[in-house]
Amino acid sequence: MALAALLLGACSPGPTASVSAHPSPSKSRSASPSSGPTPHPSPPNLPVAAGIRVPSGFQAYVYAGGLPTITAMAFGPDGRLYLTEAGGTLAVVPAPGQAATAIAGRLPTPLGLVWRGNDLFVSVRGGVRAFHRAGQGLSGGEAVVTGLPTGRHQNDNLLLLPNGDFLLGLGSTCDVCSEGDSRSASVLRFHGDWSYAGVVVRGARNPYGLAWRQSDQHAYVTINGQDNLGAQPADHMIAVSGGSDAGWPRCWPSFPEGALHGSCAGVTPPLAVFTPHTSADGIVFYEGTEFPAQYQDNAFVAEWGTNGGGSPGRRVVRVTLDGGVAVGADFATGFDHPLALEVAQNGGLLVGDYGSGRIVEIFSLG
Repeated sequence: MALAALLLGACSPGPTASVSAHPSPSKSRSASPSSGPTPHPSPPNLPVAAGIRVPSGFQAYVYAGGLPTITAMAFGPDGRLYLTEAGGTLAVVPAPGQAATAIAGRLPTPLGLVWRGNDLFVSVRGGVRAFHRAGQGLSGGEAVVTGLPTGRHQNDNLLLLPNGDFLLGLGSTCDVCSEGDSRSASVLRFHGDWSYAGVVVRGARNPYGLAWRQSDQHAYVTINGQDNLGAQPADHMIAVSGGSDAGWPRCWPSFPEGALHGSCAGVTPPLAVFTPHTSADGIVFYEGTEFPAQYQDNAFVAEWGTNGGGSPGRRVVRVTLDGGVAVGADFATGFDHPLALEVAQNGGLLVGDYGSGRIVEIFSLG
């Protein structure tokens, strides 16, 4: 698959404000202060997702289906879930339990999307397109960024920052090489008008996943390591900070201890590491209220799976950042190739399974 190569060529502060694109759970508004504790929401009225294994006290449901090779998801201002798929379709899920409906097509390998008000921005191979909400559909599709270098990888996910700027991950053109364009293998920053603001993380071979952590007002990125080191290196996660160096191709973190190897002067050490060559991609920090307290502010990361086939990866792991180097631990398994993550309005965790075309919702029953 073409996307497998793009994803796995290895199995790679501003004002405080919410950047969530979907409304708050309605359950948090329904109870008055005098009515006692807010009751736990009922499980979704959705079919159980066969084959998905989750911790005791959780259940997995089929939120939606009907769209193959899901690459990214985001709730729009209308409360509906928008998603992209590798073949070039932009689609919307009208409501939980309904099939995805295509609203735009022929996009060159879209791998990320983000809403800002009624404007939707989509990361496509070599650039970014802008759409605009128009009733139940979208208009536009004009290019706001063009000419990004591509090759073995391309530009990946998008993140809207609280101050209105954007981050965009851009993968390397090769497995191991000296890049001719300083934008390659980096996280790029753009101003709100999409004028280029520079590189904020360099040496990031394939920086696929981007997420904002409200508790510390920082962005984080997942990075896929190079292919040519056998059972190493670890895929890993670092905080996004201007001038950070993730080390590629001269330095890499090992698994599971996260120690740096190679020529590593000035390299930012990992905050979390993931099984080598499993393509740690989609990431979200859980800020809902449906999961138990111990899951609050945890990161969830989708491991797409190995580029050599086999069982490693193909899971969603949980990461607790509490000092030291965290190691991603199983949270949900049984996927074909999980990739996109999002938190639903009811607080459930949504997983877009690239391999099956299903969107799975993981919900706490306690």
